[in-house]
Amino acid sequence: MTRYRMTSDYNTKQRAYKSRMPRPESQPVQSRQPKRLDLVVKLYRSIRVILKQRTADPQVTTGAMAFRGKNAVVTGGAGGIGLQVARQLLVAGAGVAIIDIQDNLEEFVKLRAAHPTQSVMIIKMDVANKKGVEATYEEIKKTFGSIDIVVNVAGIFNDKDVQRTLLVNLGGIINSSLSALQYMSKEHGGNGGIVVNMSSVVGLDPMFIIPVYGATKAGIISFTRCLGNDKFYQRSGIRFATVCPGATMTDMFTNFTEKIIFPETSDETYKILDRLSKQSVTDVARCILNVLEKEKNGAVYVIEGKRIIPIDMKPHWTGKEPAL
Repeated sequence: MTRYRMTSDYNTKQRAYKSRMPRPESQPVQSRQPKRLDLVVKLYRSIRVILKQRTADPQVTTGAMAFRGKNAVVTGGAGGIGLQVARQLLVAGAGVAIIDIQDNLEEFVKLRAAHPTQSVMIIKMDVANKKGVEATYEEIKKTFGSIDIVVNVAGIFNDKDVQRTLLVNLGGIINSSLSALQYMSKEHGGNGGIVVNMSSVVGLDPMFIIPVYGATKAGIISFTRCLGNDKFYQRSGIRFATVCPGATMTDMFTNFTEKIIFPETSDETYKILDRLSKQSVTDVARCILNVLEKEKNGAVYVIEGKRIIPIDMKPHWTGKEPAL
């Protein structure tokens, strides 16, 4: 193929010729300033679109600055709500230690691959094992250096196994919370922080088909409110809050009627389950992170339909002794 190359003399003549041509009135000389302004406007609009998309993304939290550089522990983080909480904390910039008796290697690999520069610990431990949980927190403290956030999600549903339900749901929350105190409290050289314990709406409003599960969730509310007293906070620097999600799409609903203690209520149970308004684990996790940002000591929240609803826990017993 033949290529033609213009000589330098030709180019010089062409530029001189064009410079002598009169410019029509309809084509005034344009400065570079408007073009720069156009670029700035376009850039600004692009940034707004990106921010809007990030806000709509369920994996991106809005309060990333609140968690950046913090170290968090999530019990029950191998799946369901716990896994979503761990994922969103990592996206927000926190280091995360997951405590769970279950293995979910595929998801754990994804977490580490998605956040290669952040600390991600996965420790297989039964939260019902008090000594095991204490040793786990010691290991996390040595690795992370400090613990700032604890979200206790670990729990099961099986009313037929009463002992196991009590040990995991209520015992696990107590074991994790008290172990966290040893390393988070300012009295023991910690920085303080916040602990959020997950209960359920059935801990507030009894549901007759699940009395054992409901009893553990009611116990979690009482336990967490006791630790959420300002007297404890002044000494420890740790705030405590309780979240009570409504019906959430988790493994709890798998073979549900096989785990209730009154099989004669099976028909009624199915009707109740069908009528429940259910929410996603992602929405519940996002609400939990919002509660972490609020840091209101002793608060109890219902999580329902992507909303956080604070509950006014009014006293009913007037004969108690005055506060110390």
